[in-house]
Amino acid sequence: MQVSEDLWATEQYEVLVDFVHHLAYYRILSQAYSESRIKSEFWTLTINAHIQRAIIYWCMVFGADSSELHWKRVVVGKDTQHSFRKHLLTTLDFTDPQWKAFWIGMTDFRNKYAAHRCSPSPSAPLMDKALEAAVTYDAWVRQRIDAVFVEPSLQKRYDRLMRTSSEPLRKLVNLGPTLEQEYEGHLPPCQ
Repeated sequence: MQVSEDLWATEQYEVLVDFVHHLAYYRILSQAYSESRIKSEFWTLTINAHIQRAIIYWCMVFGADSSELHWKRVVVGKDTQHSFRKHLLTTLDFTDPQWKAFWIGMTDFRNKYAAHRCSPSPSAPLMDKALEAAVTYDAWVRQRIDAVFVEPSLQKRYDRLMRTSSEPLRKLVNLGPTLEQEYEGHLPPCQ
């Protein structure tokens, strides 16, 4: 099986790390913000920025085949690509049509909202499956490379972020700023 180790190790892995970080921060901040029951444009925009960046990074690897960092540039050859795709669908418990629908949801969110703002704010796609796809890909590539790659797996990175970032980020959310603070006591009529 052919795998372009250099592209994966020097560029693609870092993009997937960025995906994992933004997804973890989005999830932690979303939950903390919801539980805080405060209203804040700062936290709303910050949380939205994290999910948008996560989806943009995911799409760099799993979106359009023309992307310079698409997984098919690392997984070289039709047979190897077919092998990975089959493994991915099995792991995600997706049929081809289910993957296509999921993929369309991710790429539409990226293309029509996060990158170009052509449509109103849609609901975020199924991020559990996006994370599972990235983790599956990371593990699959690691099993096929010759070089020793010392960076932690995406799953370990995600788990560590969720564990270590939760408490400090919750504290930050509770510190504000609130809408009242942002508007110095003069809330706009729509609030």
